[in-house]
Amino acid sequence: MVEKRYSVVSIFSGCGGLDLGFKQKGFDLVYACDIDPKAVDCYSRNIERYIFCRDVRRAEFHADIAAIGSCDLVLGGFPCQGFSKAGPKNVKDPRNLLYREMYQAIARLCPHLFIAENVDGISQNFAGAYIELIVKEFEQIGYDVEYRILDAAAFGLPQHRRRIFFVGVRQPSNYKFQWPEATHAVKTRNGEFKISSTSIEQLPLFQWASKNGISLPIRTIKDAIADLVELDDCIPDHQVTNAWSQKYEVIFKAIEPGQKLCNVRHAATSVYTWEIPEFFGLVTQRERTILETISKYRRHKKYGNIPNGNPLPIEEIERLSGLNKIQTEIASLILKEYLKEKKGKYDLKGAMFCSGLFKRLSWDEPAPTVLTNFHNPRYFLHPLKDRPFSLRECARLQGFPDEFLFTGSESQVDLVSGYRLVGNAVPPPLSEMFAAAANNFLFKKYQVA
Repeated sequence: MVEKRYSVVSIFSGCGGLDLGFKQKGFDLVYACDIDPKAVDCYSRNIERYIFCRDVRRAEFHADIAAIGSCDLVLGGFPCQGFSKAGPKNVKDPRNLLYREMYQAIARLCPHLFIAENVDGISQNFAGAYIELIVKEFEQIGYDVEYRILDAAAFGLPQHRRRIFFVGVRQPSNYKFQWPEATHAVKTRNGEFKISSTSIEQLPLFQWASKNGISLPIRTIKDAIADLVELDDCIPDHQVTNAWSQKYEVIFKAIEPGQKLCNVRHAATSVYTWEIPEFFGLVTQRERTILETISKYRRHKKYGNIPNGNPLPIEEIERLSGLNKIQTEIASLILKEYLKEKKGKYDLKGAMFCSGLFKRLSWDEPAPTVLTNFHNPRYFLHPLKDRPFSLRECARLQGFPDEFLFTGSESQVDLVSGYRLVGNAVPPPLSEMFAAAANNFLFKKYQVA
């Protein structure tokens, strides 16, 4: 427990995932704000009443900061829509510059330390220009800034969640901030980019686990929610929206754990639409061979450089499939909307399936990143049940305690908004580790002072 109650100002607070760990470690949350009234309502009921609905670009927020005067620590998860892998990655998105409001607040408050969080896409998109800009601008007001990409699974969460954290230390300082250390052995997964920096400070901590000989087994979905398999209205927030088409039930039954509906990636984890004729339409054996051939070869670079795959000419489809005179089948597949024609070549129709839909997660593995759309089974399916994850299950995967309530009679938060709040939050157990590290740093600072 913190001996001195170090003061914390929180900006872009959301429902309070980042702040909760500091609350639990005894920090004094003197001020928090968010632009979303539902986030403010959730935070005020679960963490601290000193939260305000504020647009950080407005004079009212700046007046609040001026009135506070100073604090020991500033927290903030500045908006990430302009950097998100799932978003449009718009370099001109005005939300990309909202970190400057946090910058101005820190310049005014002069905390010993600040901690900020964002999506790891900020390190990839726009050639990492925003990271360089953030570090440079904070250096200009006297802060030494480090950043690291962390996977929550390496810290005991039953979820792979890669996020970038920034820690700024006000100079001069005789002490470095000691980052939380990984506790669970996690390997980089297929498709994840790797950090090229040779500096150990910039390596993702989940890669440190194997270097340090850490052997704690990674936590799984089953570890987190095995007792919640059956929906129960008596358990707070253990509900789903039930807002999907009944026709989806046919698709649900065709997807096994670890699989997804995906035409355009030829893999064991893919279930193809033509394998579910009850929903997508019947095909003949020859038509199926054509579809599987295109699916298998469309991403080969010899056929073009379109990132998600390239159309193939009939002659090549015939050669690869071993079939002859397939014009009739091609025409039929176009009518059935399985294929599309593009400049005399043919490709699978439906870009919606490029990344895969109806992903049924594996019970004995960590979840992928808990996103704001976990209420929709078109994106994620429970490992054992034909339904999406409940709000409480998502909260458990994020590490929120069961007493942290999102919806209910005293809440302004509807069920779908609850999923959004959970999906945007920092996992509280990871926050608590940062709080312990911040306490150690501030304790040393005050001892010297």
